[in-house]
Amino acid sequence: MTLHKALLTCLTLATATLGNARPSDMPSEPPSSHRTKLSLNIGWQFHRGDAPGEPFQPGYDTADWEPVNLPHTYKLASINLDDSEDDMYQLTFHRDVCWYRRTLRIDARPGQRVFLEFEGAKQLTDLWVNGRHVGTHAISGYTPFHFDITDYVRNGADNLIALRLDNRKTDKIPPDGNRFDYVLFGGLYRDVYLVVTDPLRITFPWEAREAGIFITTPSVSAKNATITVRTTVRNEGDAPRDATLVTRIIDAEGTVVARLTETASVKPGCDHTFLQTGGIDEDVHLWSFDDPYLYRVNTQLIADGEVVDMAENPLGLRWFELRPGVGFCLNGQPVELIGANRHQQYPYIGDAVPDNLHWNDAIKFKKAGMNIIRLAHYPHDDAFLDACDALGILVAEEPPTWIEFGPPVWMDRLEESLRRMVRNHRNHPCVWGWGAGINHRGPVKRLHYAAKQEDPTRITMNNGTVWTGPQHRGITDLYAVMDYRGAVRPEGEFLFAMEHSGGVAGTPEVGEENLPDIVARYKADPWRIGLASWAAHDGFSFKKRDPRYPNLSRWTAAAWDAFRIPKPVFYWYKAELRPDEPMVHIPDDRGQEPGSTTVISNCEEVELLLDGKLVDRRGPADPEKAAVLNAPLFRFPVPWDAGNLTARGLIDGKVVATHTRNRPGPAHHIALAFDPDTGPWLADGSSIYIAYARVCDRDGNTIEGDTPLVHFAVDGPAEIVGDASIGANPVTWDHGVAPVLIRAGTTAGTITLTASAEGLQPGTARIETTPATDDVLARRIKPFVEPLRLRVDIGNPQQHVEDEWTAWNGQNPDGESAVFTAFNGASIRASLRAAGAPLEWTNTWGVPGDLSFMIEDSVSVPAGAEIILSLENLPEGRYLLKTWHHILGDRDEATPLDLFVDDAAGRDRSVHRGFQPTYGAKIQVSAAGTGDRGDGGSNLGAGRFAETLLHIGPDGAATLRIRAAGDSGKVNLNGFELHPAPAAP
Repeated sequence: MTLHKALLTCLTLATATLGNARPSDMPSEPPSSHRTKLSLNIGWQFHRGDAPGEPFQPGYDTADWEPVNLPHTYKLASINLDDSEDDMYQLTFHRDVCWYRRTLRIDARPGQRVFLEFEGAKQLTDLWVNGRHVGTHAISGYTPFHFDITDYVRNGADNLIALRLDNRKTDKIPPDGNRFDYVLFGGLYRDVYLVVTDPLRITFPWEAREAGIFITTPSVSAKNATITVRTTVRNEGDAPRDATLVTRIIDAEGTVVARLTETASVKPGCDHTFLQTGGIDEDVHLWSFDDPYLYRVNTQLIADGEVVDMAENPLGLRWFELRPGVGFCLNGQPVELIGANRHQQYPYIGDAVPDNLHWNDAIKFKKAGMNIIRLAHYPHDDAFLDACDALGILVAEEPPTWIEFGPPVWMDRLEESLRRMVRNHRNHPCVWGWGAGINHRGPVKRLHYAAKQEDPTRITMNNGTVWTGPQHRGITDLYAVMDYRGAVRPEGEFLFAMEHSGGVAGTPEVGEENLPDIVARYKADPWRIGLASWAAHDGFSFKKRDPRYPNLSRWTAAAWDAFRIPKPVFYWYKAELRPDEPMVHIPDDRGQEPGSTTVISNCEEVELLLDGKLVDRRGPADPEKAAVLNAPLFRFPVPWDAGNLTARGLIDGKVVATHTRNRPGPAHHIALAFDPDTGPWLADGSSIYIAYARVCDRDGNTIEGDTPLVHFAVDGPAEIVGDASIGANPVTWDHGVAPVLIRAGTTAGTITLTASAEGLQPGTARIETTPATDDVLARRIKPFVEPLRLRVDIGNPQQHVEDEWTAWNGQNPDGESAVFTAFNGASIRASLRAAGAPLEWTNTWGVPGDLSFMIEDSVSVPAGAEIILSLENLPEGRYLLKTWHHILGDRDEATPLDLFVDDAAGRDRSVHRGFQPTYGAKIQVSAAGTGDRGDGGSNLGAGRFAETLLHIGPDGAATLRIRAAGDSGKVNLNGFELHPAPAAP
């Protein structure tokens, strides 16, 4: 699958592409239930610092509070974090209390439950509703939680919601209490929802080990998959309720492929857990890196004839293996895991990252070809995992830690954070495994045991280093270690480098080993299954690494800077990990060494031209590395800044890729563009778009070094994030590009952005935003169709019925009629009769092969007569009718057949001429498992069927006539399958 096709999957959350499902069958609206879930991201008031008095009371004066939307950070900060002098203990930056308030109208049905759901908040949260304290959340700032506010709200009226967030330093909430190499930004930084449910409801997944919905795949292969769904429901009413749980597996086209149903009585005040198992054994579509096919699992809870609750989760059919001597395998195929570590932070907004920017990161990872992302060092936003599901990227996730331990309450909450992380993200097919250690310190037994108790289907990793702690996986499943100092793989163990450094130029912090070197080392050893660089992006820390911006860590191995502008490492990853896309790239100064020119390419040879003249044509600089790498580096003995350079990549002696890096002239104009990866352009009040102003010379070459001060102005329903007080607007940045962040408004329309700088021609860019909805379920739950699918096995009353087929036990030689119930509940009338001879209803045994019980029995007539199958009560449309015609005899008895149809497209239409039936019965099976009679016949009976396209008109009827093409033999009909035809292309 092409990268373009993979990236199109990111539209599935918004557009619900329905593929081959017939538009006439597909409902225009998704199903609904008594549950509602509304986004509360818009319309808050904010107070920085601890407000005096009782700010949770309805009459409190908030005239000086700031209107804000979520996600929201405690305070916008400069790229150097307001020049904070904090060290890694972070004693002052964002270490404060803040308040949020808003009114909320509640319109619930009598008896319904009302909840506030939080994806995360930093880091101790207190909630008041209408002046009454509801509760406190203090487990971590990175895990989801909810409050039941049913007894605190006034139904049919406005209600006051007040939140107090406390991000002051504490040794009771992980990862806080000691030092850490990242920043604990404050604020209500993730999404908040109002959830209203029936008293009989599906529980929140993080409530308990047995809560919510847990989907597992006990067995998966390319041909079939077994799926188990555990669903816990709660009856918060005052009487028992009879509950029916219907779980549907839905393919990417919106068609239900499996349905599981179970009924139970749920006592008042009690939970009940349904355990349903079913599967898919036809047209299985696996989830993979190149083709991340997603099914949906739709769960409906039905009581008193109504759908009272509903949820939907993704399902990716895949399996992981660690195979000795081979390495990591996805769906049985070995593959090296190559990717990066990700922090969720962005400039100015810190952790307050909207969903579209989480998708932005994932899309960029996919463009680089990465297939594994370690989520450092805490649980990440749901939106990022949604994106990895859709794009085909694995993640390794861990609870919030960094090196240090805390007191017992800290450890208890760390374990609970891990449990909530697993419960929240266990249904994402992108999750490969769980970190069961403390970063740098290695494995922690209680974390491993907790992870296995919550999710025994995935591996655990030890999170170790080479300078402290066990030098092996310990109790965990995988030795995941930082490889900054040449990690040694324990004998007989797999090794995953959860961190490493290395650029494409010299990397003094790791000696002589650059990024291609370390990747080559891992690709050459199947026991070293993969590696994740530190880090994907330049990020924030108080370790004071950078002389210019001490609180911004610029990593040698980073593929993007903090604003997600590509660095040279990005182009190497793209060349190495997307070898089917020939490319060549001359990196800027960050990927060069003095006196030479480094070229990145996945081609066989590279030519370098200086000022239009050929310098040399060369192969890889290190032929030994070229044996395992797709993109070994190419080096030329000419200074990279000597003039205008052009690199040409050659395969089989032909130029297939070209890149030019000209020495720029004086700055002349600004080229401005929105980053398309930050779309879709929704007017939701939360999304933040990024635009880049390239400062160019007259010929369009981007200038080197820092940009001048670039001023941005926006016209339309949007606002610029930050101002001159934090260096956000105007802004100066490096390598000729100035970034700006734009927050969408809540009104759809044209957003026009202008970038200007003194003495330069300005640049302009425009986007059109579209309306957004706060109805979360309408965004996430898409329509589906249950197809009219019918499978009928024909024979006499002694027949062996094929598994999950409907039996037609006939014995009347004059013919019979029957009414069958299709998969979607439709009643279809069918009749069988003969012309020219009586029907013979048969049964036998001993026919080997797939569908053998269906093909061993039949209804038949001799040659010269015909079998007539009539179908009635069909809805209008196009259908595929598959019919099987196996002969229990030798080749000469399997006379070819002619098939004719009467339907809306015409009478006596010829649909098959000379169709060759399969044959054979009771073959002798040899020691090798093959037969000496009937080979090519009985064993192929399932796969050789006659397929007929039926056109059904208003009368809902069609007739199939089956005749022998010759005068000898007989005509058999073993069974038939009917289902809607795919939409015409």
